[in-house]
Amino acid sequence: MPPRKPSTAEEISRLAAKMRVADPDRDNGDFASLTTNDAMSWLMGFGQIKEIDPKMKAARNPQELREMAVEKLRIALWDMQRFDYLFPDRVYSKTPNFKIARLESWPKWKEPHKEVRAGGMGTQKFDGFKDAERLNSYIMTHYNMMAFTQPELVQGLSMNPPKGPAGNWIGVKKIMGHAALDITGEGGRDTPFVVYFQRDILLIMEILDVKRVSWPEPGPKFFKHLQESQEVKFGTDPGAPLVPMMQTPKIPLVVVRYSYLEGRPKGGSQFTLHLESRLREILPPGTSNDKVRVELERHLSSGEEMAEEHLLMFARLLSHNADLVDKEWVEDQQSHWNIQKDVKSETRISFFTPCLRPRFRAVEEIETGKAPTPYTQCGACNKEAKKTMCGSCRAVCYCSPECAKANWPEHKADCKTSKKILNDPASLPKDTLYIPVRAFVPWVADFGFANEQEAVKMGGPVIAENPRNEYGTERFICRAILPNAGKAQWDPHQGKVVYYDRGGGTAVLWDRRRSIIVRLAPEEPPQALKSGIVIPFHDAGYQQFRQVLQKHGIQGQLLYVWVRRVGDCIEVDLKDIPDQRSIQWD
Repeated sequence: MPPRKPSTAEEISRLAAKMRVADPDRDNGDFASLTTNDAMSWLMGFGQIKEIDPKMKAARNPQELREMAVEKLRIALWDMQRFDYLFPDRVYSKTPNFKIARLESWPKWKEPHKEVRAGGMGTQKFDGFKDAERLNSYIMTHYNMMAFTQPELVQGLSMNPPKGPAGNWIGVKKIMGHAALDITGEGGRDTPFVVYFQRDILLIMEILDVKRVSWPEPGPKFFKHLQESQEVKFGTDPGAPLVPMMQTPKIPLVVVRYSYLEGRPKGGSQFTLHLESRLREILPPGTSNDKVRVELERHLSSGEEMAEEHLLMFARLLSHNADLVDKEWVEDQQSHWNIQKDVKSETRISFFTPCLRPRFRAVEEIETGKAPTPYTQCGACNKEAKKTMCGSCRAVCYCSPECAKANWPEHKADCKTSKKILNDPASLPKDTLYIPVRAFVPWVADFGFANEQEAVKMGGPVIAENPRNEYGTERFICRAILPNAGKAQWDPHQGKVVYYDRGGGTAVLWDRRRSIIVRLAPEEPPQALKSGIVIPFHDAGYQQFRQVLQKHGIQGQLLYVWVRRVGDCIEVDLKDIPDQRSIQWD
């Protein structure tokens, strides 16, 4: 194939003249043009919720309602970007003045890793000792595990975000993840900028730096568990220092100069000319102007296509983050010593962290206007009990050791409900499913303690430990998904959809706060037993659960069910099935 003929200066000018930078004072990538419906839609998309804080309904006029919605969106963006790590001693503020310059840069982030490409890690295999240093040089380290919840990964949403508000935030996380992979894969010297587009919308991000933010160090309990895990995984001696892959991963914070372009205005973009100068820095000396422009075109045209709503939302996220950054530092980055004045007017300095996921307690508060309160009622005398819990099942609170001792004869029957599953399943009530809440998630430890710590914060306990009961004796809703529940097919003889049994399958159930995430399958107990963890399996309940799921569930795979905490298990009601159309938490 003959080499591509370089574009002439006239052709470049003609193409540039079609590009328009959105008006900085009313930029479609900025909050200035955000409507009330936009803000509400995105808020609902964060947690897939259907209603937001009732107080907003009391707004006196449309303008006040919009201001309330936008402010809630800003708070939600602040919260979901883990700003307690970036701003450890500060509450949300409209002018936080984030000092990016104080963070250390990611070592060797400019070194390219050709084996890494957007969408995955390719065929790379890592050894805990030999490859730890190489893994830590990737700025996308642990991205997927930190950005997406286990249920989202099970459903494949990280690769194929759903349409509408529910998929907006997932789509933005996908863009950020791909950007992190692009930066890691090519390296800063080969790719000074990344491009995303949809029809005539273009988002260009010049990579200025990659900073890193440390996660909090593990407490004694986590540290002990990690040491035990690495003994199994790597054969280390008890009490040995953590191997590199089990140590604290860093959160990458990508600092960018970005331009959001929408439409094709006369005059072109000065930012693209600035990018030409960046390309000159990495191209061989003496490269002609035409070849530089061809290279620029190649970079621009090889960008990744993304859904328009995801691009627009990401642009607003960048705009939001730009408002957080230290203004003096930004001015220095945008001064005439670095770039031309015209480029300054077309761009902003911002950042993104490609490891974000909602804090579901915050989402619940946004929806209801009330902060979720933990269950703290003494199981014996009903007084306030904030500290003492049953040390075995963690399902009952007590105000004192005396109350715990007095309540034991009554609590004893429920405390070890999992033993009934193991020894006497026939004694369990009919039309119920019992699932032990202690977790067995074998891949968590493979990715370092930070994911384990997040598993506790975001849902799911430390391996083999029961999570704290947050609902007392009250029923609460869990979402259940069983992707391989059966193959649906229309049967003309029966006149209905019939689900043909495909054998077993792993179901995942979780509450809205992610205080509990349980896995259920015939294969789970044997797998857990290999690690010395006994998790009984309620076979009769599981079989009935699959039938209920096929009858009442969405496409026979997704179902909302009533559950309650009973000792070290959750009890799933298989008879009283909620109206799936009226569930407020979607």
